[in-house]
Parts: sequence; C-alpha cells; structure tokens
Amino acid sequence: MRHCLLCRRTFGVIGLLLLSRFSWAMQDLVDIQAQLAHEPKVALQAVTLKLEALNDETLSINHEVWFAYKEVEITAQIKLGLLDEAKASALVLYAQYDADGFPIYRAKTAFLLAVANQSTSNSQQSVAYLEEAMALVADKNEPELQADILANLGRAYRYKAEYDKALNYTTRALEIAFELKSPSKQANFHNQIGVIYDYIGNVELALLHHERSLRLQQQLGNQQGISNSLYNIGEIYRDLNKLPLALSHFRQALAVDESLGNPIHIANSHSKLAQVNMSLNKLSIAKSHVETGLALVRELNAPSDISWQLSILASIYLAMGEFGQAKVSANEALELAISAHAKRTERSVRLTLIEIAVAQNANPEALKQIETMLALPGLSRTYQSRLYQLQATVHERNKAFELAIVSYKAYQDVQQALFEHLDKQQTERLKKSVEVVRQDQELSLLQKERALQKASLANLELQRGIVILLLLLLFGVLCLIFTRQKQKQRLFDVKAKLLADNLEQKNRLLADVSHELRTPLTALKLSIEALQFNLEPNIERAYTKVHSKISQLDNLIADIYRSAQFDNNALRLDKEACSVNALIEDVEQDFIPRYNGKQHTLTTNCQDNVAITLDSERVKQVLINLLNNSLAYTNEGGETRLTMQETHEGVEITVEDSAPGLTDADLTRVFERLYRCEESRSRDLGGSGLGLSICQQILLAHEGRIYAEHSLLGGVKFVVVLPSE
Repeated sequence: MRHCLLCRRTFGVIGLLLLSRFSWAMQDLVDIQAQLAHEPKVALQAVTLKLEALNDETLSINHEVWFAYKEVEITAQIKLGLLDEAKASALVLYAQYDADGFPIYRAKTAFLLAVANQSTSNSQQSVAYLEEAMALVADKNEPELQADILANLGRAYRYKAEYDKALNYTTRALEIAFELKSPSKQANFHNQIGVIYDYIGNVELALLHHERSLRLQQQLGNQQGISNSLYNIGEIYRDLNKLPLALSHFRQALAVDESLGNPIHIANSHSKLAQVNMSLNKLSIAKSHVETGLALVRELNAPSDISWQLSILASIYLAMGEFGQAKVSANEALELAISAHAKRTERSVRLTLIEIAVAQNANPEALKQIETMLALPGLSRTYQSRLYQLQATVHERNKAFELAIVSYKAYQDVQQALFEHLDKQQTERLKKSVEVVRQDQELSLLQKERALQKASLANLELQRGIVILLLLLLFGVLCLIFTRQKQKQRLFDVKAKLLADNLEQKNRLLADVSHELRTPLTALKLSIEALQFNLEPNIERAYTKVHSKISQLDNLIADIYRSAQFDNNALRLDKEACSVNALIEDVEQDFIPRYNGKQHTLTTNCQDNVAITLDSERVKQVLINLLNNSLAYTNEGGETRLTMQETHEGVEITVEDSAPGLTDADLTRVFERLYRCEESRSRDLGGSGLGLSICQQILLAHEGRIYAEHSLLGGVKFVVVLPSE
C-alpha cells in the first residue's frame, strides 16, 4: 500500500513538472509566432532551438505544442525560400499523421505542402493538397484554416488563368476573414482579389481592393503586406501607362523585399522594374533587373517563375534587336511554362515568339505559330487583336492580299467587340451614376414635402407650443438651479477627496523618504561615533564608509529633487536634433570599464544613422539609470544587451539582462516611487528607489513611453520608445 502511495506521489510530481513545462512552451510559442510575420529568420532560429529541447519523453503531453513548432518552422522556411527543406519537413509530418486518426493535423500538413509546391510553381500538386485539406476540415470548426485554404485555392487557380474560380474561392475566404474580425487576413485577401481583378481587366476594382489592403497593412505594421500592396498598385499604374508612378512603387516594394529576404518576392520586384524600364526604353537597366531576378529563381528551381523571367528577357532581347538570344530565351520559357501549367506566361511567350519570327521575316513559322495560338481556348480579345494584326502584316509581306484583308477584318471585328465591351462597362457606370442622381433628387423632393407638412403643423400648433415652451423654460430654469447646486456640492466633495488623497500621498512619501534618509544617516552616525571613541581599528576603511554614505545621501536628495521637479511641472527639456547612435556610444564608453570590472558582458546592436529631436542629457540619464540597475542587480558574469532601431512608432531602445529576473507583479509596479522588489535591495546597493520613476517621467515629458517585460536572457527587459517628430 505504501509502495502504491509513493508511486502516485511520484507520478503526481512528474505530472506537475510536465504541466509547468507545457505552459512554458506555450508562452514561448506565442512569442515566436509573433516574430514569424516580421522576422522569419529570427523565428526559424528560435524554433529550431525549441524543437531540439522538446524530447520524446514529453512528446505525449506537448504533442500540440510540438506540432505548432513544426508549423512555424516550415512556414519560416517557405518565407525564406528554403523550399526543399520545407517540403522535406512537411512530408515527414504528412506521413506521420493519417486522415482518420488526425484529420486536423493532416489538413494543416497538406496545406503547408500546398504552399511549398505553390512557391515552386507546381500548381497542379498544390491544388491536390489543398482540395484534400479542404475536404478534411469542411465539417470542422476551423474557420481560420478554411479561410487560408480557400485563399490558396484562389491563388492556384489564378496561376492557371481560371479567374472565375480564383475570384470565387478568394471572395469566400474574405467573407470568413470578416466573420473572424481578422484585419491581417482581410488585408491579404483584399490584395489577392485586387490581383485577380487586375488580370481580368477591371482596373477600378483592382485599385480599390489594393488600397484597402495597403491601409490595413500599414495599420498592422506588416512590412511584407505593405510590399505586396505596393507591388500590385505599381502593376496597375504600369497597365495605365503611368510609368513614373509604377517605377516608384516597384522600387519601394523591392527595398522592403530585400530587407525581408524572400527570394521569390525579390525576383518578382526585379521583373516588374525590368518591364517598366523596358517601356521607358532603358533596355540595359531592364536587362540588369531581369538577369538578377532570373538568377534568384533558378537557384530555387521554380519553373513558372523562371519561365516568366525568361519571357521578359526575351522581350528585352527583341527590343534590342538580338533576335537569336530572344528566341533561345523564349523557347526555354515556353517549355517551362507548359510543364508548370502557367497558361498566362505560356500565352505571353507564344506571342513573343511570333513577334520574333515576324521581325526575322520567318513568315511561314510566324503564320504557323499564329494559327496555333488562335486555337488556344479562352484566348482574350487583346491577344486575338494583336495576333490578327501580325497575321495581316505577314500576309501582306507574302503578297496574299485577300488573306491580309480577311485578317484585317478579323482584327477590326475583335477591336469592335473590345470597344463594345468597354462601352458597355462605361454605360453601366453611367447608369449607376444617373441612378444615384435620380435617387438624390427624389430624396430632396421628399424632404421638401416633409418640410412643408411640418410648417403647416407648426402654424396650427403655434399657440399651444408657446405655452408649452414657457412651461418648459420655467422648468428648465428650476432644473438649472438645482443642477448647479448639485454640481457645486459634487465639486466640493471631489476637491475634499483630492486634498485628502494628496495629503495621504505626501505623508506616505515623507514617511518613505524619512525611512530612506534614516538608513544611511544611522550608518553614518555609527561610523562617526566609532571614529570619535576610537572604536574603529581601520581608520581609512571608516572614512571610506563615511564618504560612501554621504554619496548615497547626496544621490538620494538629488533624485528626490528631480522627482519634485516633475511633480511641479518645473522640468524644462532642451531639445535639439541629435544622433541617437552617438548618444548611445557615449554612454557605452563610460560603462565598459565598470562592466569589465564585474566580469559582466555589455553588448550593443544599433541601427545606423538614426537621428531625432530630443534632450540628449535627459535621455542619457535614462540610459545611465537602466545600465546602473542592470550592473547592480545582475549576477556576476552576466550579460546586458543594449539595442536600438527605428519602428513605426519612432526610435525603440531596449536594455535587457540575464538572471535574476522579476515576477509579473514586480513588473507592473517597478516604476512606482520607492518601490522595491525586495525589502532591502535598493538600500543595500545604494539606490534611491526613484531612478525608474524618474526615467518614466523623462520619457513622458518627451511624449514617449517606457515599459518592462521578461527578457529571453532570464532577466528584465526595459523598452524605451521615443517618438519621431
């Protein structure tokens, strides 16, 4: 019986330890998932360490967390273009989870495989995985996963030029995003719908959805989302032949893409810059951009993307008159586009090959290719128009004038159909505008009729209204008198309470200050008495101790004075344009000897060339306080990190250190005056207990903020945010 009881206790302890480890893993998972959107490389490094730490013994309890870590790992690999590694990891999960026993895990794994295949332009395999995932979650309560699957189905069908299906799937995904109240998903799906409308040719709706996406991404601070919206808006401006605007947007998108490091996105931005520069007849610049993009996608072995880059390169060679190079690039592009089922690229490349044949006077080959392309299903009127025009040109060269006339007639018929389509769209827009005007006029007439009716009623009830008005006026005067009396009484009560609270706060502050002053004074008195009565054997040490206590008193009084300045609004900031890098370097040089003396590591990592308007001495005081705290309270041989970077809020400076840390309760009160995490902590180390309070007051005077949180190093992380003016 005792043996069973011992076993039960042992298993209970193990269960508590595993549960504690599970909670720790869940919190780390949330932090890493937050990093994934903006810093995929950092997230991948962190999740790799966590996966190594999760051993098989805890797998049964941390199963959900382990799978979530694997999801983050594969997603980060896809974002960074490590597609072979992503596929390999996802295939291991896919084999491990069967559809019957683990339908949700199987669906999530199939979704990851679909995204990885989509990134390598394998749209057929991607659709198969997505349809499997959708079938598994169709009757499950997994709206977020359903929305992501629908959106990626939309993207896959967009690659296959099946725009009706693409629009249907993506619109359904957007509806779910609105139900979830998820701004990030709404932004992504608006962006996808904008791309589809752009491909269809509805520029107005495309621009509308892209602008909505951009606004949401800017609110979220999502750099990748901002890049996508800039890229797609630039594409619309290119279609509208507003080339300087297109060039500006594509350059901004490329800058963001290069900072995030996704090679597919970088290559796409280079391809668009190549197209715009080609339209501006800057052919050497265009060729440089497309060659850079082509090198990136060749490394990734993405057939559809390679085909697209090669099609642009072929067009550039054609414009440069290098027909041989153009034909080689176009033939390779066509072969890759057909193998990847990239129909849109295939049609573009076929047209380029026809234009090369026409330019080389290879008339039979050109006619054969034109007939082949005209036979393709679902060919747009724009392609048909250009093909008939080229066909007529070739027939004229061959002096087959009757055939040329037939081609010209077909060209005119297609052009007429295009004009009619555009006229129909314009007519629909005009009808809507006229309907709006008509409704406005009807509303205006209705409002006038109601106004006349009201005037008639007002005339009939004028006398009764005057009497009621007088009574209401009298009643209002009485209410006003009563209300003012109540307000006076309430104001008196509030003032009395504020005075009482203020007095209580002052009494408490005086008591705390007295306590703080009494401690060094008592020690000072004892030291002086020991000297006076020759009780101190080491005179030099006694004087050193006296000097230390006097310095402690001096620091405490200075801190109390500064705190009083803030309370009385006597603080004046001397703001000027200042290099934050120089300021931090100045503080760092002062502290390096002190940190070395304690065998404590101080490292800095600052963004270059950051300058804002601030009071440099006050901000230095903040950094000195934070570094003093870190040096004083961190275990010997510990580590302190100081980092600085620009964010959408302004300039963010962080100071974090290694163990020991603070509890959650301490973090919420650490900026209170004279608050100590331990009763004797500040006093023993010479602190006044006012330093962090003063730091907070200086930041508030700058209209900034400071907050504390747990550090991944094991200690405390203080974050200082200074606004950019």
